Amino acid sequence: MAQTGRLLISVALTVALGVGIATLADASEPYRVGMTAAITGGSATSYAPMVEIFKAYIDKLNADGGVNGHPIQVIYEDDRGEPARAATSAKKLVEQDHVVLLVNTTISATYKPVIATAKGSKTPLLFGGGVCPEEVFPPADPLLFCSTSFAALLDGDFAAHFIKETSGTQVRLGLATMDIPIARIGIDTAERVGKKLGMQIVEKVIMPPTVVDFTPFASKLKDAGATWVFAWSPWPWEIGPYEALSKLGWKGNYLLYGFQPLEAAYARLNTENLYALSGTALLSEGLPEQKAIQAIAAKAGISRIDVEGWIAAVAVHEGLKACGWPCSREKLQAALNGVSIAVPGVKGGPIRWTPDNHFRTDQWYKIYRWDAAKGRPVVAKDWTKVDVDRKLKELK
Repeated sequence: MAQTGRLLISVALTVALGVGIATLADASEPYRVGMTAAITGGSATSYAPMVEIFKAYIDKLNADGGVNGHPIQVIYEDDRGEPARAATSAKKLVEQDHVVLLVNTTISATYKPVIATAKGSKTPLLFGGGVCPEEVFPPADPLLFCSTSFAALLDGDFAAHFIKETSGTQVRLGLATMDIPIARIGIDTAERVGKKLGMQIVEKVIMPPTVVDFTPFASKLKDAGATWVFAWSPWPWEIGPYEALSKLGWKGNYLLYGFQPLEAAYARLNTENLYALSGTALLSEGLPEQKAIQAIAAKAGISRIDVEGWIAAVAVHEGLKACGWPCSREKLQAALNGVSIAVPGVKGGPIRWTPDNHFRTDQWYKIYRWDAAKGRPVVAKDWTKVDVDRKLKELK
């Protein structure tokens, strides 16, 4: 009997040890996420800062225990903003690394091959930093999601309404855009809405991707008598016409989308007729949540913060938390359909996804201008909520 008892104890210990080892092994298993991004190359100026702050958020999250007791392993692939490289990166991430989620933080030219890979492998794809593709708007593609704040169609509409309500008089509106499809959508929308609001569209300049000197385009806007100019394009094609207009002595008001370089440009230019439309709060507001982000960035040695990368990381965090453990691609896709992503101090309200809307149910806007006396940007129009579904129906 004694021998039998010892045998039973030994078996029990062996089983318990095995269970313990299995539990430890399970706890160390990571969520695998893959990112294809323009970390180097010509587009890196815009996208590398997003990747850096994204990584800092994930590193901090892992240091604090991860998600649902598991770390997040992010596999970063540098596509240099090149479609062929992005296609190769996406294929590697889903087939070799077996990620449950793809993140795209690069230029829109890479979207087509990455979307094809995501659909072929049934892997959820988050656009975190680049412009949101049409497929995330209602009726949304089941696999595609977007956390980025700017959206050409909605931005163009909001800009036109702001200019009209701010001017108080007859508006002579000039428009400036880079000659690419997504930028044309924003500007064409502002033109169409502006006309409905009674504005006179006096000039629309369409600038090639190769432009170096913006003076000829600025001259057209000035000579047409524009009292306001709206620009929606990649940053150099937004700020370039404004600087050229300033050198020509133009005294009108200029509105652009406030991408990451805005705050540095404001301080450098020190001019009060430059307005910026933004879906994120400027860090110069110094809100407590913003200071926390800046502290994490400083600890990681990050000098340029692009909060779109932070928002994308929060979206990954919330999605995986809702998915639970274990988390498959199919389970994650279902979980993302009902997720709510709150980023206090950065966004005016949460990003909410539904089965039919993978952009967000509500879009929030804030508009800034430079105040020379205070030496900083100030709020020209505080957070304003736009019902996305209703507005899209109105614009179509």
